[in-house]
Amino acid sequence: MLSAVTEIGRLVSQPKVKIEGKIIFIVLGSDLSFKGIELEDFIPEKIDKYLYKHGESKGNRPSPLAPINPKEPEKTFAKIANWFKNSKRTLNLNDQEINITKIDDVFEKEKSIILQELKNQINQIDKKTNKFLSVRISGKYLGDFELFRKIFDFNISQRIGKSSSKNKACSICGEVKNTVSARTYVYQFDTDDKPGFITGFKKENYWKNIPVCQDCRNLLQNGRNFIENKLTFKFYGLKYQLIPKVLLSRSDILKDILEILSDTHKSISLKERIAKRLTNDENEILEYLSEKEDVMTLNFLFLKSQQSAERILLLIEDVFPSRLKTIFDAKRCIDTLFNEEFNFGKVRTFFYKSDQDKRESDLDKYFLEVVDSIFRGQRIDFNFWVKFFMQSIREDFINDNYYLSKTRDAMMCISFFEKLGLINFEEVVMEQNIFDEVFNKYKLLNTPEKRGIFLLGVLTQMLLNKQYSERGSKPFMKKLKSLKMDEKDIKALLSEVHNKLEEYDAFDKGKRLIAQEASKYLLQAGDSWKMPVDEINFYFACGMNMNDEIAKVVYNNPKVQEKTNE
Repeated sequence: MLSAVTEIGRLVSQPKVKIEGKIIFIVLGSDLSFKGIELEDFIPEKIDKYLYKHGESKGNRPSPLAPINPKEPEKTFAKIANWFKNSKRTLNLNDQEINITKIDDVFEKEKSIILQELKNQINQIDKKTNKFLSVRISGKYLGDFELFRKIFDFNISQRIGKSSSKNKACSICGEVKNTVSARTYVYQFDTDDKPGFITGFKKENYWKNIPVCQDCRNLLQNGRNFIENKLTFKFYGLKYQLIPKVLLSRSDILKDILEILSDTHKSISLKERIAKRLTNDENEILEYLSEKEDVMTLNFLFLKSQQSAERILLLIEDVFPSRLKTIFDAKRCIDTLFNEEFNFGKVRTFFYKSDQDKRESDLDKYFLEVVDSIFRGQRIDFNFWVKFFMQSIREDFINDNYYLSKTRDAMMCISFFEKLGLINFEEVVMEQNIFDEVFNKYKLLNTPEKRGIFLLGVLTQMLLNKQYSERGSKPFMKKLKSLKMDEKDIKALLSEVHNKLEEYDAFDKGKRLIAQEASKYLLQAGDSWKMPVDEINFYFACGMNMNDEIAKVVYNNPKVQEKTNE
């Protein structure tokens, strides 16, 4: 993956830092006395003057420019003050053009005044605007002074040199370089503070993990800058970096893709052309990439920032464009089958929170496992995932929310998985039935017990609809045991639904036909179904959701009408 990022960095001629916001400067005069506070727009072209190090962790920057936490400006000020304080120990600073000790003293003496003016300035800036803090001396930026440039460069080299070696091969370019280091300082998921991550458990050997030379480190930084600006996409509360990698010597293809993404007008045209998406990001380019030849692969990197580090939630490597095409073909089939747009948001519905009262998502792990299986083409365990479907459906059912919509989403997911071959429902030979048109569309209804449970769900929803139309309530829902019914409950329920429909004088010929078919299938299924409770209730809920479709077969089909009139 790092070699792919490096190649992108090599092809991007002018990497840009895409940051918008304001910089608040602590202004010092030529005599280094405090002169006040000044405000300026963050101008990316001036990052060298700011001594800005893009991609560094927030907690340990080698840069004298720090993002401001409006709630704790004192901490931001302390970071800047500490940068100067630590600089006194960085180099031999005798006879330098600026007396850093004097700056340190001014910050100590004027701290309360500086903080008060800093807070006043923060309050005048819109809360949504990014804010940074730095220092300007005698009208100049710190990067205008050779002294501070030396300190800045030295700090970076010192950090890199903590785990490095001389005259060793770089893991990216393969060349023997004067110095290589294991810390990329571009991605923050490499760490040298945990022995378990270090070769031989010795910190001095950490460079052996991912030795990187300074040239490749610079290219890595350029590549990540571009990826963050152009190839980072939203993913239902998460984000992923899309990292293309070319095979053989086809860097021209990668270059074409990067040029399209770099050119604003081309990007807008691409955005308008892509009508179908798998995610909720309107800038998604996966359909465009699915049309490419298999001379490149795609890496999907899901990262999560945690304080001063980054954690890899999921890395999906080497996905071919042909795999993307297979996924989009399956999506189009499901769109047509359900007459509704399918995307990964349908999956996320069931893998977001285990409890709606939770403040944050706690099911990211399972959601990403499903995503991983989809892109890799790996089989999934239907019985395991159906638990999550039913957990969410039950919650809406118990609270009398619109559980039918949730059930439809679950059916779309299962049908999508089946279309991709992640789940297989073995076909069982059964005699022809008036509902074969429906059963053939939804492959999961492949055994007598599943069909019987499904049709009973249809009939039950028809009863609930009748109750609601006449009474404004659905008291029969109590009989459904919060959708935790077992085999015995299902078999007993059929006669109860029958009797209740008779009470409402609603057991017409169409419903009678549905009841007959449900009874026939349940009898064929026999006893001792090898089916968990969650699965039983899933098929029942599917029937409740599809009651309109079955009703069309019963009441709008002339052949079926003839059968009901016999």
